[in-house]
Amino acid sequence: MENYIKDLSYVIQNGSMTNTYKMVWIRAIVETCVENPNLKLIHLDQLSEKIFGYYWDQAIFFDLKQGASIKQNPVIYQLVLKQINKYRKAYGNQPKFYYKVSSKVEVPLKEIGYELRKYVSDLFPKVGNKKYNIYDLDKPNRTVAPYRPDLLNQYSDILFPMISFRLTQKLEEFNDSPRIAKKVKGVEKREIRRQSLGKFKEYLDLENPDRICFFTGQKLDAKNTSIDHIIPWSYLFSDDLWNLVYVNRGFNSSKSNKIPDQQTIDKLKKRNERLYNLLKTRGAKQKETNELKIAIENDLVGKFWVGCR
Repeated sequence: MENYIKDLSYVIQNGSMTNTYKMVWIRAIVETCVENPNLKLIHLDQLSEKIFGYYWDQAIFFDLKQGASIKQNPVIYQLVLKQINKYRKAYGNQPKFYYKVSSKVEVPLKEIGYELRKYVSDLFPKVGNKKYNIYDLDKPNRTVAPYRPDLLNQYSDILFPMISFRLTQKLEEFNDSPRIAKKVKGVEKREIRRQSLGKFKEYLDLENPDRICFFTGQKLDAKNTSIDHIIPWSYLFSDDLWNLVYVNRGFNSSKSNKIPDQQTIDKLKKRNERLYNLLKTRGAKQKETNELKIAIENDLVGKFWVGCR
């Protein structure tokens, strides 16, 4: 392997990190070189928009914390969250990848660039007291010149998984959230698809044949019936019978990803016990019966509720 790639690999794997800035920074550089390996200079605005897009996708689908501070996210991430809130007010809560809505979003390039120059660009190539020759910086002109953009392109299939692994490690430190590796992979590959929940109807109907809304207590007609997650899907990134109930479609839309209260969680636990007892009569070896039994015995509702809070 080329010495340049060896050095970069060492920096990626061993550089100190208090947030995820460094990994999204180098990912943006490598991706730019893949798109144009003959590019001599990369303007900071190019990197800033890519980094904005990375954070947008992670935030709008999963709201993952990007730094060690419990009270405050890193500044760039705060800027992204601000734009997401503006987007939601204008276009609704349905999550969309940045590349699909970029024309509707205002990217604060100068503010992001300022953070990158001050806290990332000089620090990334350093491990301990040694600085590795990864790129040249021209801060006055706001450009980055990788020493070997051709090698960044050539070895991108090695560098991208390495960057993702280090990013995942840090996100697991910052977030008490399940399936982070799967979430990162889904965002990077732009493969986050919500599955149809219709297959759960036969089980929900067993305990709730009249299809009474879990929240309002009202009987639902076909037009207003929806299946929803009690603990937000964005936290679990999974569809599980123990977390699904019938709700009014309009109420579901207004609820969005709000964290349920204790009363709701207690009600869900009791529902699961009733549903499990009914499912047992249909065959204890059935997959859904066993999954529900495991969820009850391990108090997954309570544990995941505490985690998402």
